[in-house]
Amino acid sequence: MCEKIDLRVKKTYIALFRSFEKLSKTKDFGDITVNEICDNAMVGKGTFYSHFTDKYDFLSFLINNVFKDYINKAFENASSDNLCEYYKEFFLSFIDILETEKHSFKPAGNSLAMGIALSHIGSVYNKLLEPLQKADSENRKLNSFTAEYLSILLILVLFKFASGENYNSDDVKMSISVLLEKIFA
Repeated sequence: MCEKIDLRVKKTYIALFRSFEKLSKTKDFGDITVNEICDNAMVGKGTFYSHFTDKYDFLSFLINNVFKDYINKAFENASSDNLCEYYKEFFLSFIDILETEKHSFKPAGNSLAMGIALSHIGSVYNKLLEPLQKADSENRKLNSFTAEYLSILLILVLFKFASGENYNSDDVKMSISVLLEKIFA
C-alpha cells in the first residue's frame, strides 16, 4: 500500500483485505458480496464505496497490492553479484512467498485477477533487465531477450499457482535453477 495513505484508510483496507481473505477460503469470488465483505470487516458500505466502485475494483486494488508486495519481497531477497545466483534467489524466493501465501492468491483463479497480477510484468521486466544491463551494457538486445524470457517464466509460475494445478514446488525450483544455470553458463 502507498506510504502516504491516511492511517484510518490503511486500517480500513486491512480490515477489508482480511475479511475478503477469510471469505475467499470458503467461497468463490463470484459468490462473495460487498455486504459480506463489509459486514465481516465491520466497515460501512458507504466507506467501501467511497474507495471502490464495486467488488471488482476492490479485487483489482487488493491484487495490485499483494502482487507488488510479493515482487518487492522477492527482489529484496535476491542479493548476489552473480547474475545466475541473483535470479535464482529472486525466483526461489518468489515461489516460497507464493507457496506460503497460497490462500491470498486463491482469487487469482478468476481471469480478472490473473490479468491484474500479470499487468505488473512490465515493471518486473524492468527490474529483471536492470542487473543484466549493468553487467553487460554492450549486449542490449540479448539482455532484453533474457529479461523477456525470465518474465515469461514468472508468468508460467503465476499460472501454475492461479490454476490450482497440483505440482511439487521443489521440482519447480529445481527446474528453474537448472534453466538459469544453462542461461547464464
